[in-house]
Amino acid sequence: VPVICPLTGVETSKEFDIDRPALGVKIENSTKSRPQAGLEHADIVYEELAEGGVTRFLAMFHCSDADPLGPVRSARMVDPDILLEYAPVLFAFSGGNPLVKEKISRTPGITALRHGNHGEAYRREKGRPAPSDLFSTTQKLRELSDASSVRGAPKSGLILKAAEPLPAGAAVTATVQFDYSGKTNAVKYTFDAASNSYLRSHGETPHVSVTGAQLSATNVVLLKVRVTQGTIRDAAGNFSPEIAVVGEGEAVVVYAGRSFTGTWKRPSLSAKTQLFDATGRPITLIPGRTWIHLIPQERKVTLS
Repeated sequence: VPVICPLTGVETSKEFDIDRPALGVKIENSTKSRPQAGLEHADIVYEELAEGGVTRFLAMFHCSDADPLGPVRSARMVDPDILLEYAPVLFAFSGGNPLVKEKISRTPGITALRHGNHGEAYRREKGRPAPSDLFSTTQKLRELSDASSVRGAPKSGLILKAAEPLPAGAAVTATVQFDYSGKTNAVKYTFDAASNSYLRSHGETPHVSVTGAQLSATNVVLLKVRVTQGTIRDAAGNFSPEIAVVGEGEAVVVYAGRSFTGTWKRPSLSAKTQLFDATGRPITLIPGRTWIHLIPQERKVTLS
């Protein structure tokens, strides 16, 4: 019987410890943080809006590992709401506002591996500007005493298998373009038939890892969510956005050179996010890595 990775739908070795928990890691995405390390190995990557119009990543690892991994940065209010879908789950981050840290501590099923309490698993990368110089590895994070006793394979609301038949309303799609807050945060995906994946760019600039390889995704999922101004401010005085991941809204799903417009639904924090096509049938993704984008509901998505 094959062993299937629950977050990618890809077969792994029979020796793999399938019951280990998922590990979420908060990764920076400012210009000075690039190129990042480890995103190319994540099973699932979330991109969410942060202060000042920039975005940050929440990279989920289960069957995969990464060394090096970073830059690791601080958590945001929406992160525990996302992580609940994968509980029991480990969460590595550099710090956060006191209200954010308090929310993480009271959210059941999350084991916090914050840098301030687990410095032995982190290091400072020479040649990188602070605070964008904090790095780790998935192995070092999993070896922490707080993490070693956590057990339980993650479960996701995403359905991963060979998608036949295709969801209703499939359209040929070679490129996907959208932004979070303006041209400086424009994201573009271009279909690469050779790898059956979408190559990621910042605008027209390829988004590459420290290895020099361009980041890619088998499945690209866009969730249009309600984003409002929060009460927390960063050091520059910018308000931290509040992102609603409970409820429902428009969803755009792209894979294998096709796109589908439908709906995402998550009725409560205890439920998992599910995707439905225009007829109300669940959308099935194909095995591989998935990037999920939480974009403000008013932003335009261009498919061509």
